[in-house]
Amino acid sequence: ANWAPYAQWAGLSLPVYIETGSKTNHMGFMEDLLFTHRGLSGPGVLQISSYWQDKTPIRINLAPEPSLTEKLLQAKQRSQKLISNELGVWLPHRLAETWVQHDAAWQRAINQATDKALLHLGQSLSGWELTPSGTEGYAKAEVTAGGVDTRDLSSQTMESKQKGLYFIGEVVDVTGWLGGYNFQWAWASAYACAQALANQLANP
Repeated sequence: ANWAPYAQWAGLSLPVYIETGSKTNHMGFMEDLLFTHRGLSGPGVLQISSYWQDKTPIRINLAPEPSLTEKLLQAKQRSQKLISNELGVWLPHRLAETWVQHDAAWQRAINQATDKALLHLGQSLSGWELTPSGTEGYAKAEVTAGGVDTRDLSSQTMESKQKGLYFIGEVVDVTGWLGGYNFQWAWASAYACAQALANQLANP
């Protein structure tokens, strides 16, 4: 996708719900999203990258505030502010101000907007869909996938079917979410392996 229209949001960070996959088989996370000059980053993107398939879309709810559309309709009854100003309650102002440029019906005071326009606005923010053109590559990767199949290893000792050959940590096909899970796996698998080796040395 052409990123130029969104590069102006570089540096913005906000909580979003981000997901990928089909309606019946999808994965999603509520995490922070970071806009950069080159694309999307932040915990949400790192999380979803483990499940995203090349050339498939991701969907982002930029305003996971419950009932955003309903709140916009309520604001219409009490406010004469610009729609972008009302959106600024739930979104960074820079994002709100540029998002309303997508439709002339959103570039007015909220009490002058039609219910249909506000419904469309809420839907566009909750269902932003884009197809990433790729990743920044291995040099900047923080998430990896693949490795030695766990079915070929003992879950107790990490020993492979080849006696005396052990595999631990990220060389094994185990991918954890952000938050220390990969570190925990590395330490736990190393501990299990070390215990097995110690027992083997003690009982040759």
